[in-house]
Amino acid sequence: MIADLLVFAKDYPDIRLVAEVKRAVAAPLDLDAAVRQLARYMWGVNCHYGLIFTPKTTYVLRDDFTAPGPESIRVSAALSTERLLSRLSVQPGQLASEREFESLARDWLERLAASYETALPDDPEVTQALFPEVVSAVAEGRVMAEAAVR
Repeated sequence: MIADLLVFAKDYPDIRLVAEVKRAVAAPLDLDAAVRQLARYMWGVNCHYGLIFTPKTTYVLRDDFTAPGPESIRVSAALSTERLLSRLSVQPGQLASEREFESLARDWLERLAASYETALPDDPEVTQALFPEVVSAVAEGRVMAEAAVR
């Protein structure tokens, strides 16, 4: 699998967050498949946090350590992508291509890594979904695109 976006620790090769950008998730089965695929990838690279960005909803994945293997990685929150990315000047619905959407997600992750105050909207649901674990995991991280790992 090739991950769309990875956030590495500041000074180490550790992967702190894996993100997938999907232009559309047509049905619940598509989402289930995307979650399973990302969970397997996260497990394989020993990463505890993931995001699946769609134009409508962003899914937060976390390893809750309740089971052995990728089964312990589950969706912990579903957030409005428009609300999550609201501090950026462009909204997901205005984008023409998946590449533009991926670029928007990358810009947001870079902001989040640099300073969560400039990335996160003032929204209790977003705060609850990402704070403090996900925010701490990506703090000062390096965002890389299209990384092939194992």
